[in-house]
Amino acid sequence: MNPVLALAPRFGRATGRDGRTTTALAIVAFALTTALATSVLAATLGFVERAAHPTSGVEERLGDTYVLLAYVATVLLVVPLLTLGGAAARLGVARRNDRLATLRLLGATPREVVGLTLVETATQGIVGAVAGTVLYVALLPVWTSVPFLGRTFTADELWVGPGVLALVWLGVPLLAVASGAVTLRQVVVSPLGVARRVRPPALRAVRVVVAVVAFAGFVVVSMFLQAFAAAAAAILIGGLALAFAAVNAIGPWLLGVAGRRRLRRARTPEDLLAARRLLDDPRAVWRVVGGLSLASFVAGALAVVPVLAEQSAGDADTRLLMQDILTGALLTLLIAFLLAAASAGIAQAASVLDRRRELALAHLAGVPTELFDAVRRREVLGPVLAASVGSAGLALALFFPLFGLAALTAPQGLLLLAVSLGAGVLLVLAATESSRPLLRRVLADPVVRAD
Repeated sequence: MNPVLALAPRFGRATGRDGRTTTALAIVAFALTTALATSVLAATLGFVERAAHPTSGVEERLGDTYVLLAYVATVLLVVPLLTLGGAAARLGVARRNDRLATLRLLGATPREVVGLTLVETATQGIVGAVAGTVLYVALLPVWTSVPFLGRTFTADELWVGPGVLALVWLGVPLLAVASGAVTLRQVVVSPLGVARRVRPPALRAVRVVVAVVAFAGFVVVSMFLQAFAAAAAAILIGGLALAFAAVNAIGPWLLGVAGRRRLRRARTPEDLLAARRLLDDPRAVWRVVGGLSLASFVAGALAVVPVLAEQSAGDADTRLLMQDILTGALLTLLIAFLLAAASAGIAQAASVLDRRRELALAHLAGVPTELFDAVRRREVLGPVLAASVGSAGLALALFFPLFGLAALTAPQGLLLLAVSLGAGVLLVLAATESSRPLLRRVLADPVVRAD
């Protein structure tokens, strides 16, 4: 590994300004992942501590319920968090793979190529984890202002301690390394295919079968939740995570199908280019809208909460529980949509850098900058709307056995869902527009680089 360690710093410096931009974006993404993941974990541990050592009758009676709800919120957020972390590791993957493929063709071994990537992504993950810890500490005053169980958390209750921080500092680089290693399979196996820009294999419809099985399993567990509450609650949480994974698996395939339909109906240059991009690499477009899809699934799952809160007549404990569930739902939605916007903005910036050569050559050939903006909007707008509405509707359907018609007809829940989806779509679209200065910087460079 000595040659790898010696070459890694030079490899990073050789990427130039674009490489520095990619590195900065990756560190920001890992920092956000670390800060929000640590904050969610801190809240969960705080509820566990309150349940184990209650200081009031309310905490003694409801402590275990809050722990279960905290686990559900954690599952709802863990997939968007992992998605953002994975997107960070994939930043600049096309340009990096081109350089690594060239090294392979020049005689570098697969072990050396993998080592270069792992060193680069692990370094970004470590720096991002440290920066994210600082952000987590800065956010503590925000979280300590939100009351649960009749009182706010203290900073001591939300401090996870050095042991958990050490695990986070280990876990984030491991996530970076794992995501980076996945992108290297084609470089190691077929460097010539990467150098010639051979299209990756098409997505297969087997993803649909797997997704349908996962959704069906979730519905079955939901139907029997009341009969086997103790065991089914844990299974339901696992089923929820499986449903998230199924959404992530089926999303790119559906975008590929939509790309073929849009290509047949294209009548303008913007529509044609947007359809071609969507069809050529649906995974890349999914990385832009996937976070919003998962956040919209969360919004659909929580749409029934206002109804439950309003109908919570009875003792004070029930009213307090429902009020806190509504507060927790709004916080979960806020974090989910912020993660979605961050994922979309970072993925869009990475797309500009990965297509630098293609964009620059097209611009030199006379394609106006405004056309690139129009293509980006058409490429993103349709998938954004489809992903948000489709995922929210899927969540309502999956939770129907639990909540019945209240999940579909209650005006309060539907209003929360509509407002959440509208705000989330606007956030994601604004995040994708943030790549406009980067695009203009790329187009302003008169030299078209080989990488």
